[in-house]
Amino acid sequence: MNTDAVLDDLRSRIEAGYPLLFLQTWEEQRWERELAELSLEIERGLVTWTITTGLQPPPLGEEQAEPSAWKLLQQLGDYPPSHVFLVKDFHAWINDPVIVRRLRDLVNELITQRKTLIFLGPVAEIPFDLAKDSVRIELPLPDYEDLRVEFDAVLAERRESDEAELSLTSDEEDKLIKAVMGLSTQESRKAWRRALRGRAQLDDAVFTTLISEKRTLASGSDLLEFYDLEEGVGDIGGLDALKDWMGRRAEAYSPRAREQGIPLPKGMLLLGVQGCGKSLTARATARLLSFPLIRLDIANLLGSARGESEKNMRNALALVESIAPAVLWLDEIEKGFAGVETDGGGGSDATMTRLVGTFLTWMSEIQKPIFVIATANSVQNLPPEMLRRGRFDELFFVDLPNFDERKNILGIHLKKRGWKPEQFDIDDLATRSDGFSGAELEQIVVTAMIDAFGQGHILSQDDLERSWRSTVPLSVTMEDKIFALRNWAQDRCRRATSDSRVTSMLESEERHNAMQIPDDEGDADTPLPPWAQLAYSGQLKAALVEFVRADRDVLFPDLAEALGKYMEVTGDQGLATRSNPNTVLWAGMSQSLCELINELVSSKRLYIHPTDVERYKAIQKGLRLPILKEPTEDRLPRAAWLPSSLRCAPHPVHAAKLARIGRMKLSGG
Repeated sequence: MNTDAVLDDLRSRIEAGYPLLFLQTWEEQRWERELAELSLEIERGLVTWTITTGLQPPPLGEEQAEPSAWKLLQQLGDYPPSHVFLVKDFHAWINDPVIVRRLRDLVNELITQRKTLIFLGPVAEIPFDLAKDSVRIELPLPDYEDLRVEFDAVLAERRESDEAELSLTSDEEDKLIKAVMGLSTQESRKAWRRALRGRAQLDDAVFTTLISEKRTLASGSDLLEFYDLEEGVGDIGGLDALKDWMGRRAEAYSPRAREQGIPLPKGMLLLGVQGCGKSLTARATARLLSFPLIRLDIANLLGSARGESEKNMRNALALVESIAPAVLWLDEIEKGFAGVETDGGGGSDATMTRLVGTFLTWMSEIQKPIFVIATANSVQNLPPEMLRRGRFDELFFVDLPNFDERKNILGIHLKKRGWKPEQFDIDDLATRSDGFSGAELEQIVVTAMIDAFGQGHILSQDDLERSWRSTVPLSVTMEDKIFALRNWAQDRCRRATSDSRVTSMLESEERHNAMQIPDDEGDADTPLPPWAQLAYSGQLKAALVEFVRADRDVLFPDLAEALGKYMEVTGDQGLATRSNPNTVLWAGMSQSLCELINELVSSKRLYIHPTDVERYKAIQKGLRLPILKEPTEDRLPRAAWLPSSLRCAPHPVHAAKLARIGRMKLSGG
């Protein structure tokens, strides 16, 4: 559940008369702010309590006494009905029998007086005696939309300081936000400040720094191994089809993909010859996505006690979810899940079978952005259910490199070690090394460098030639196994290296046919703008965001006019702020349009901004209501119009007041 879903759940429980709510979180400040806004919306008074300050504000007419847990429960009746009491860190007293008895005595009184006690803290233990009268909710970490607001605040801090100007594209901002998902708001702010300090432009080091902040989340577990992101896609020699596929999958994590309802990728299984870049691809994929890379070693999960292995698997997967978004890497999965019978016999290891079942069920049900990469050198020991379509997005076969890939690999390893590839005849070496894997080509370069250094001269072509002659490739020593693997993958896997780049380019160009509609005269075709292409295809939510993103500052009538070709936009509905329902933003819209705007504002994809009423006069539009120049916290006795527009960034002053809006129906025109 995200923040808005939890707030809606809390709203319904408070209004339904739930007396005791236990909320578990480390983010005290964020949730206190959210609960304060929620209390204002539902017109409940909010009182906070800590052992250091007591009840704030204190009851009228009473002197502030020494705070205590018992005194807190005694003073609840001194407040009028319809109040919410936010009690912080009460777990130290919650198991006191006297306190528990007093809470049980208060339950009916709290329900009658429409009061709710909310216990907030990192520990949320409910005594057995209170189990039937209480609800425990684990509050979520900030989602993308919450972090968007925090990131905008960090950028505002930089602009107010003397730091270098940082110009970011929307895609770069998206990557910076995704890199810290899984951290709290305070942790995210500190990570951004640290990574961007003194920088005028982004580079890979920024994202490496951000992702390293998540290391602490996995450092306490010996079930997972956290990897630094050192290799990138440029370090992979060849595998062009696989790299193109991964580049397209990376786009599925963008905000625009979410707007269009694109499902999150699940992952890929890489099958192939040893030493041909499968593990390197896993590390490069994490860097491409700007996600932390976490390796799960199945052997570490195995325990001696009954049920311990399955518990370790569940704990490891839960930890991965807490760090999401992330890349989960299972290396040589056929060895990790060894013991699972694959031919229908009865010799399966029961524990390993349950581990496989737990993992596959988790893969099917996971809703968080976790990309799973499994690598395998053989298919003999793989459970057939793991190879079924739907478990992974794609099954790739990584074969021995062809000539162009061998040439590229040799050049990469020479350049990585400070040598200029053009100084060597790598074309000849690539021709001779047919059947060599990427790891064996790297070893040719490494061995030649060591031999040259030991002989007291710099690396030469002769050194590379001698190193090549002394290396016997795996394709020779294990010819039968590699032949069998290639034969199995022939019609069952997608090749990581394309057979013909020209064919791929022609097919891509043929598919890339932009949507067009005839103009008024019907004698020419006019290409639709991107937002209209989305609307024409039925992606109205994405079209609305794209329209606002293109124009940057959109009035409600202009939005309705643009979308009028694709949906019903006029009606008797309107939009108003939830915190002050008489603050009307616009009216005369259809229910479907109001619901679209409401959803996008609630999810922080769009933001309401007060604007000059003269803009509405210029298009001869307006509401017959008193005009507000800006939002007000004072309760309005009757409806008033706040001239507003839609933007893709929050208002620097009034963002909180305009963050939650609701659909309404105006009477009397």
